[in-house]
Amino acid sequence: MKKKTPDNTGKKYVTKLTAKQLKFIDLYCSRYGELSATECAIRAGYDRESAHTRANELLDWRKSPDIVKIIDARMVSNKEVWLIDKEKHLANLTRIQNEARAKGNYGVAGKMEELKGKVQGFYVDRNMTITKEVTHEELNQKMKDMFPTPEEYDAIHDQMRKELYGTTEDIKKVEPEPTEDETELEKFLEGKERQRKQ
Repeated sequence: MKKKTPDNTGKKYVTKLTAKQLKFIDLYCSRYGELSATECAIRAGYDRESAHTRANELLDWRKSPDIVKIIDARMVSNKEVWLIDKEKHLANLTRIQNEARAKGNYGVAGKMEELKGKVQGFYVDRNMTITKEVTHEELNQKMKDMFPTPEEYDAIHDQMRKELYGTTEDIKKVEPEPTEDETELEKFLEGKERQRKQ
């Protein structure tokens, strides 16, 4: 009887993927973003207690290079389908808009119309903040332009002071009320003083 020649693919052991591994690959690639890797492992038939570990092993290129290679190849083709270009985006917005109109959701339909306009560049959100460094001399010149005489400058400042603080008769010297900590400290010190006198 003749012996079979060894498989010279460079692998130490020739492995085939199991049904669970194939199901994991299918679930992971088709439900990417919806299911976690652990949930994919559970649904593929792995034990719930060890599913997290199995999922990590299946996605580790050092432990399961064949599986990772298959997943990567499928994900590349999926990404081509998932990529958004302007036409696909407009088509999706139009589809959502039509479905919303059919259900009587006119607010959603209006929003889709707005988003379609933004995609095509009809609406541009512009927020402009202009800042300029002003030198001390420029600031002084602006103040002189606003208040040509010292009397006008004093008059406007007196008016602002009266608006903010009232007239000089209204301004009373008010002592700040002591805080709770300060009153407790005063009571404590008074108590100590009484104890010394006794």
